[in-house]
Amino acid sequence: MNLVLIVLLDLLVLYIIVGHSGLRRLYTRRARVRAELRDLEKHYAHLRRRDEDILPPAACASLQAAVTTLRQARTGGDPDAAAACLERFQSGEAVSLPRRPRPRLRENLEMLVVALGLAFGIRALFLQPFKIPTGSMQPTLFGIHFVPQAEPLRVNPATRFFGYLNYTRRYVDVTVQSDGYIDLHGVRRARPAVPFFPFSLVDVGDVTYRLPGLPDDVRKYLMQLHGFGTALKAGDVLARGALELGDHLFVDRTHLAFAEPRRGDVMVFITDGLRRGNGEALMGRFYIKRLAGLPGDTLRIRDGRLYVRERGAADFRLVDSKDDPGFERVYSGKGGYHGYTHMQSEFLAGPDETFTVPDGEYFMLGDNSAFSLDSRFWKTVPRQNLVGRALLVWWPFSRRWGTVDRLDPLDFPTASRMRDPRLPPLVE
Repeated sequence: MNLVLIVLLDLLVLYIIVGHSGLRRLYTRRARVRAELRDLEKHYAHLRRRDEDILPPAACASLQAAVTTLRQARTGGDPDAAAACLERFQSGEAVSLPRRPRPRLRENLEMLVVALGLAFGIRALFLQPFKIPTGSMQPTLFGIHFVPQAEPLRVNPATRFFGYLNYTRRYVDVTVQSDGYIDLHGVRRARPAVPFFPFSLVDVGDVTYRLPGLPDDVRKYLMQLHGFGTALKAGDVLARGALELGDHLFVDRTHLAFAEPRRGDVMVFITDGLRRGNGEALMGRFYIKRLAGLPGDTLRIRDGRLYVRERGAADFRLVDSKDDPGFERVYSGKGGYHGYTHMQSEFLAGPDETFTVPDGEYFMLGDNSAFSLDSRFWKTVPRQNLVGRALLVWWPFSRRWGTVDRLDPLDFPTASRMRDPRLPPLVE
């Protein structure tokens, strides 16, 4: 992503955090007085416009007089008169308004009701925020994952702040102090918990360590780093790198009101009524996958590629870039893509097996096929379960930031990349 844009976004966030009060410390005294007079002028003008239908005439006249007085003091050339005017209005004696019980509480509740109404209305009708929970769509979209690092980390507070702000990173560099086994079954959440920044406790031998993430996430990246039942010695690295919290995106809910789902769309859907072949319900209510099969399609996976025989057709054909460029990326064998696999699934478990999609339903596949729980295990998704099409990633500010599913694969072979323990680096 463009470094200039990242810097501008960081400056915007800092401005929101610091606000006017921080910047005004840099003003001269005269400029500060004028700015505060302007704020009061806008405040009283807003009160008059908002409440003129419920205020008595005397109160409306008092507000209008206050606006006029403040404007004259602000635009006049006498700094002493401006400071005196500001002091008089800040004392609260210059404006006569009817007293209302708990005015701040009433105003804050009104603002909260309006804000919540807008937020829920937008979420229900237009754009729904969604967080990628797993790695089933990597590298198109990333879920919560751990990025290992070979060399010791040198992370200062600024790096931690901007690493989280820009890339959702939570850094960790923990070395084992005494010999022992990793107790994955005993991973537990640390208490008290800080909102949005959970930690978990892990026992190695008789020493407890504190690692970033929820217990399930910590178990996953410790399994990734060490496997199960690994014995560690004093001085070994328990975890070194960064936990990244996955892509946060907006889902377009309006698309399905005007167009039918298209093969290749990255879709979010609910799992209500979906069950695996053994009858188990799916974990998590929202899933995200690539739509691979339309109603009436007969599908087959062979040599890592998806083939389809559409309704009424005599032969299978390759699903390729003419359907959607995303399929060619999946087949590329580059940048983390490795094609479609059979695995020990319920459906399409071998090169000669086929599956016909029922009417009104859709067959979904994850781009990270070897690590995706998708329609190969629980059949198809009914039309009414579809929530919408993934539209854009709004956080983190990685190369995936922006419109979903638009990037070509990074130029390295997937297999060799997976074998290199030093990769991926902690840079975007």
